[in-house]
Amino acid sequence: MRIAIVGSGVAGLAATWALNEHSDHLVNLYESADYVGGHAHTVEFKRDGKEPCDVDSGFIVFNPPTYPNFLAFLKHKGIAYLPTTMTFSVTRDLGDFEWAGEGLFGVFCQARNLFNPRMYRMLLDVFRFNLFGLDLVTESRPQRKKDAAGGPTSGKTGQSAGMDVDEVDEREISIGEYLEREGYGEGFKEDYLLPMTAAIWSTPADKCALDFPARTLVRFFHNHHLMQVEGRPKWLTIKGGSKHYVNSIVEKLPAENLHLNTKIVGITPHTEGVTLTEHNGTRHEYDYVILATHSDTALEMLRNGGGASAEEEDILGKFEWNKNEAVVHWDEKLMPIRKKAWSAWNVLTSSEKSSGAPSTAASDVNTVSLTYNMNSLQSLSEERHGPVLVTLNPPFAVDKAKEVGRYQYEHPIYSAASVKAQSRLAEIQNKRRVTFAGAWTHYGFHEDGFTSGLRVAVEQFHATPPFPIRPASRDIHREPVARAIVLLVERARSWIEKSRAWAAVVGMVVVFWMALERVARGAGMEELAREVKAVRGFWQDGAKKDQ
Repeated sequence: MRIAIVGSGVAGLAATWALNEHSDHLVNLYESADYVGGHAHTVEFKRDGKEPCDVDSGFIVFNPPTYPNFLAFLKHKGIAYLPTTMTFSVTRDLGDFEWAGEGLFGVFCQARNLFNPRMYRMLLDVFRFNLFGLDLVTESRPQRKKDAAGGPTSGKTGQSAGMDVDEVDEREISIGEYLEREGYGEGFKEDYLLPMTAAIWSTPADKCALDFPARTLVRFFHNHHLMQVEGRPKWLTIKGGSKHYVNSIVEKLPAENLHLNTKIVGITPHTEGVTLTEHNGTRHEYDYVILATHSDTALEMLRNGGGASAEEEDILGKFEWNKNEAVVHWDEKLMPIRKKAWSAWNVLTSSEKSSGAPSTAASDVNTVSLTYNMNSLQSLSEERHGPVLVTLNPPFAVDKAKEVGRYQYEHPIYSAASVKAQSRLAEIQNKRRVTFAGAWTHYGFHEDGFTSGLRVAVEQFHATPPFPIRPASRDIHREPVARAIVLLVERARSWIEKSRAWAAVVGMVVVFWMALERVARGAGMEELAREVKAVRGFWQDGAKKDQ
């Protein structure tokens, strides 16, 4: 059969690879841009006096547990990858508040936070959320109705790429409502969960974070090992940039079957096939089409081609998108103020107190920006290349003399409505010779896009890739002792916060934590004493700087 694939992002590339190299179908790939890859976009980083290097401006990292199919593809193709780090920091209001997640030195990089009750409340809430948030996933809830055939409406290539939406319910509690109900502090919301959520989905906190379906968010955090301090997976990055995996697919596709700078504006399904209409009016006929584009782009093409079906309008219309600008540069003003806070992911926020709005309706975190430290993420030597940074939506102007390039990307905004729509994708998959694929059909990440395109090729067109498709979900394990300890501390918290005893208690906890860490690593008393002395000096120096 003749199959057209519109869109050369990760979903389109996965479908192209599977159908072109592992089926008998004839495949043509259409892309409106002048390059293939979508968010897999490697650019040259070049500045005077330093060696040039390749840097990724979109997709950067992955890990084995949550990227099983993408990693299987890389291994099959022989694409080299390197270990990387995934550390996280938050800088609010130009350094007025700052912390990083890498050890005590990072958490208390701003020394005055040692005497900030809000900081300790945040840390306690982090542990509490990690332990008790999973109750959202396991507690009983109403099930969705089944379809007329008796089975769940999820079906193949719909829910198979969906966001654990087999149990989506109209009464889904939002994460904001959950945090309010369970009494989480403002510090946890504003300085941890909202910046992390906004950074992960590249979406400003005021657009989605507190309205995000709580069950979906917790399931994602659990699957991606974000609800644990120890035992997190090792992160990886493609050596030399993501262009290497993109090229491995494109080089196997006949040159005449790749159509760059070719914008498809209309999709017209009919009884014998599908007509694709270019922006210049040129038409192409195919047996089937895979729309590996954003949902709104797919819907627009169907409308222009004669009209989308009622189901397509209803389902695809539930997804929203957020535009983001990625700036490649070496301006260190877009990094944390304190060098001790420098991490792989560095969230920059500004806050603006909302006037009387309930905490579930809006966040005090008004804008969110994110700087990726590419020296750390892609093992790029700072001595050879200088600082290599990528900032998403800079909060202030980047020094033009230090700017390499600007690139536009779009990311899905998730809501209860969009998660519900994911569960209905099977209703429109290949019903009119048109199939939909993209990272937006799941959590919005590279693995989701790759698996979505691969599933379409396998389940709809019987491609036979060299490995089975695997899910990325994890089992849930309880921590009864830790839960009991956190409950006891939580009950004592109000007394500690209201009395002067909190500083002494916190000091003992910090010293005890340090001692346990050092003894567990085999440190003797002399080494432990040196460590305590070094930390004391670090706190004193930091306190002077913060005054």
